[in-house]
Amino acid sequence: MRSLTKVGPLALLAFVMSSCTAGNEPETSAPTGDTPPTAAAATGSESETQAVTLTDANLQAYARALRAQAEVIRRPGRGTHYGVTMSRHGLNGEAGEVLEAAGMTIDEYRQVHDLVDPVFTTLNFQGEIGPPRSINLEMAPEWKEKLEGDPFATLTPESAAALRKNLDDVAEAWGEVVGLTAQHGQ
Repeated sequence: MRSLTKVGPLALLAFVMSSCTAGNEPETSAPTGDTPPTAAAATGSESETQAVTLTDANLQAYARALRAQAEVIRRPGRGTHYGVTMSRHGLNGEAGEVLEAAGMTIDEYRQVHDLVDPVFTTLNFQGEIGPPRSINLEMAPEWKEKLEGDPFATLTPESAAALRKNLDDVAEAWGEVVGLTAQHGQ
């Protein structure tokens, strides 16, 4: 009898939890790790990803956003173990401050970030841009092909040309943020 009184409330709790969360999951999940979801995941449409083209203007705005993030991360007492969460829900805080400095909306930021970050992450692991980081290919074998290929191949020719043209400026700002937030230089 005693074990039944423990199981009953647990079963009820499990039922209530599953009922409360069913259908309330967000359409897209927050980015985790070094590689964020694609722009299609952030906007909900693959065709919208293809419509975004990297240009001198949006890459320079993105570089301003990254520099603003670095300024926020460096603030005394804030801690550098985490970056600025670029979320619709934080537009009154750090994310809003970064976007204002860049002159971008959250959607514009995400679209550019989702195209640039995978390219820069690959270039970084290839040792082409800093800060120095490494990847254990035994733990992440899917990276072997990425590291052997052309990181710009994921972009349209126009976007790849614009990113190559702005590489030094944007990569410097990107590397600054990564260097501030990287755990143990990895």
